[in-house]
Amino acid sequence: MRNRGTALMRAGVLVLIAAFTLAGCGGPGGGEQQQAEERVRPVEVATVEMSNVTPTLEFSGSIMPAREASVGAMVSAQVKTMHVEPGDRVREGDLMVEMAGEQLVQAEAQFVAAQKDWERMTRLLEAGAITQQAFDQIDAGYQAAKASHDLVRESTMIRAPFDGVVSATYMEEGEVFVLMPGGSSSTPAIVEVVQLNKVKVRIAVSERDLPEVRKGLKANVTVATYPGREFEGTVTLVEPVISSMTRTATAEATIPNGGELLRPGMFANLTLDLAPRDVLLVTHDGVLQQEGTGRYFSMLYEDGVARRVDVELGHVSGEYHEVLSGLEAGQAVITTGRYRLADGASVSSVREEGDR
Repeated sequence: MRNRGTALMRAGVLVLIAAFTLAGCGGPGGGEQQQAEERVRPVEVATVEMSNVTPTLEFSGSIMPAREASVGAMVSAQVKTMHVEPGDRVREGDLMVEMAGEQLVQAEAQFVAAQKDWERMTRLLEAGAITQQAFDQIDAGYQAAKASHDLVRESTMIRAPFDGVVSATYMEEGEVFVLMPGGSSSTPAIVEVVQLNKVKVRIAVSERDLPEVRKGLKANVTVATYPGREFEGTVTLVEPVISSMTRTATAEATIPNGGELLRPGMFANLTLDLAPRDVLLVTHDGVLQQEGTGRYFSMLYEDGVARRVDVELGHVSGEYHEVLSGLEAGQAVITTGRYRLADGASVSSVREEGDR
């Protein structure tokens, strides 16, 4: 009896286990159906569209003076008088520094001697005591001495080359400026002048973007000092040569600087507005970068299946990328649920991005 009861008990347990197993699987075939449903990922999509946009290029750089000049003397001489100091405003031609030196002393002595001879010979010529030929020889010597004196004196008078601000002085009164053979000097300059009513931003343009950048393009500049404010300028220089080291070309944008709010040395963000054109656009969320590379791809939604396609991107336009190849207008790209989504995976519950 004991053996028979034990056997009946075991049979009852097996029946209960089978019943629970069938209930958990929803009956025959229920487990496969549940796994299939779990493999279908819900996603959201956005449509690739053709649109007329004004593409932009973004760069960073530093504010620089529109013009700057490090000014020295044309001859070796001593700094006699400094008429300016850093921060002073100067007009073109203003006297900034007077120099004194041996060459100027010699030139002045020769000029004074020649002038006395010329005055004496002038009186003799008027009295008829000498010939015109004799006077002409003295007059030629006088004119040469005067020209030499004027040249040396002007060389020791350092004047402002343009309207601007004195940004630095490198010598004090009494120090000697030495001009070395070949025109170089032992000091970089005596005075530095910068123009601030206009400034410029110098940028490095890649090979790919260089055909888009040309003189006359509108440039918008922002700096951290004035958040929310834009300063408008124009591209004024595009160098035709690409550096073999950086593979970039140098360009400059000039910005009017009324009030001199922009100061040299400020970090600047510069945006160039390119010519309007019809372009194919895809939202940023519809593009993924292949890890460890500079390549991009999108996941297309096609009849419940995700399909991977490589894409080539152009300029950024707001929240969109310009598409150069890989996509066509009207295609649906997956924007949500795209991460770790395999090519050929089943997708469902699709809705257009932005729908509610």
